[in-house]
Amino acid sequence: MKNAGKIFSVKEIALGRKNFEARHNGQKDLRKAEYFSRDILETLLKVEGCDGIRIYYGHAPENKEGDIDFSVVGNEQPRLFLVPVQIGVDGLGRDMKFKIDTTGEKDGEGEPGGAGGGVPCPNFCNP
Repeated sequence: MKNAGKIFSVKEIALGRKNFEARHNGQKDLRKAEYFSRDILETLLKVEGCDGIRIYYGHAPENKEGDIDFSVVGNEQPRLFLVPVQIGVDGLGRDMKFKIDTTGEKDGEGEPGGAGGGVPCPNFCNP
């Protein structure tokens, strides 16, 4: 799927954000966005065979500084995880997956790599 997704106008994006906030009305410290640097996005897109990036919604525990820390129990917040994907399957019919050494993957055991731990909004937001 080379042309998955589309460009939206500022007005359309504002409406989507408004609808999201209305749906979650009253939720204290609602996560509205997550920032990822250009370097992270370029690293994922440069993986050989990568056709695009899949963005997963997830919940991850955060430490007191707001960083994702899977050793923390509780305090889970909505977070985004970015994974490079290749449209297609391998010889056994499985989705193509990549291991990315440059993301600082802790276990290094050949599991698929990706990115997470962007800077969440709130606190890193436009006014």
